[in-house]
Parts: sequence; C-alpha cells; structure tokens
Amino acid sequence: MKLYVVRHGQTIFNTLNKVQGWADTPLTKKGEKDGQEAGKRLKNVAFDVAFSSDTSRAMHTAEYILAENIHEHTKLQITPEWREYFFGSFEGGSNDVMWGAVAKEFGVNKGTPDAIAAEVQDMTAIMNKIYEVDPEHLGENATRFWQRIDAALEKLLMTQKANANVLLVTHGQLIGNLAQHYGHFLGAERPKNGAVAVFNLDDNGLQVELFNDVNTVF
Repeated sequence: MKLYVVRHGQTIFNTLNKVQGWADTPLTKKGEKDGQEAGKRLKNVAFDVAFSSDTSRAMHTAEYILAENIHEHTKLQITPEWREYFFGSFEGGSNDVMWGAVAKEFGVNKGTPDAIAAEVQDMTAIMNKIYEVDPEHLGENATRFWQRIDAALEKLLMTQKANANVLLVTHGQLIGNLAQHYGHFLGAERPKNGAVAVFNLDDNGLQVELFNDVNTVF
C-alpha cells in the first residue's frame, strides 16, 4: 500500500510561530495555495481512498488536493486518528517557549524542533519530554500517541487493498514521527506546509520512499 502523506497548508498560527497541535486555525491565502499546488503535483494519482485529520486546516487542504485530481473523485473521510500530537497547555502559546524548554532539558543549544530531532534522534523521548515540561501535564505522552498511530496504521492494513493508493492529509510533527519512528529515517525534519511524503505500508511495516517533497509531479 502506498501512502501519499501531505502536511496541511500554512495557517495563521504557523505565521505567528504558535504551537498548533489539537488547536486549530484557518489556512492563510498561502495555505490555500499550498493545498492547490500539492493537488497539482498529485493530480495524476488515482487515489483509492482519502483521509484527513478532523482539523479544519487538514480537511480544507485535502479538499484543495482532491479538487485538482483528474480521476474520479474519492470521498474524503475525516478521522481524529490522524490528528497532530497534542501539546497540552503549550497549545496556542509560543513555539520558542515550548521548544526552548525542551532543548534546555536535552542540553541542545538551538530551541527548534529540527535541531532537537537531529540531536536527540528519538521522537519517543522528545514527546515524553514535552509532556514532562508541560506544567499542567495535559498533553499526550509518547505511549498514548503511538497507541493511536499504531491503531490507525493497523486499521489501514485491515481495510485497504495491498496495492491501494491512499491520500492522507495530516500534520508536521506527526509526519516526522512516522518517518523517524517507523521508517527509521533519522533525518526527518519537520516537513514544509503542503509537502508530500510517500510511505510504503505492508505487514512488514512502514518504509520511507520520499520525504518533505515540494517539487515532484507524481
């Protein structure tokens, strides 16, 4: 099974450098274009099924992508299984504050998600650290996150054909987590808005074919 996994288009919180997991803000004009451009690159792929998370930013991006497709349109299925990681009480706050606190705990000089991921190379440890430094401990720890994603991947294997083409519109942290944790892709920086990652999913697991791509016409 081939998964075409797309990060949603740019949002208002993205432009304001605010933490956005389960919090949701609308797409900007650029974000709408991100979805349209991703759709143009994917227009030749005959999707057997299309999913998005239940955030408006993912749903609207998916709608822009499907609108560009030259094949018979697949009905979009919306599911909370593919929501972004939940950042707890950091939601809506400054990314600099949250990632700065995480970087300090790990002894990483630069408080950005890419710098921390490159240094630590363990998304489980990073998610647990976010949970630990959250003063309210409201978010997801790694165990709860991986249980949710394990169940979502297993559901795909159980319900979709082995040769299915699947569109999945979801979120940056989640896509990087997929690539690093399941695909053993240690260079998994946070993907750009509208970027496409391609994964192959079968009973042997998840393999990374392409990551953070904003140029390929499929």
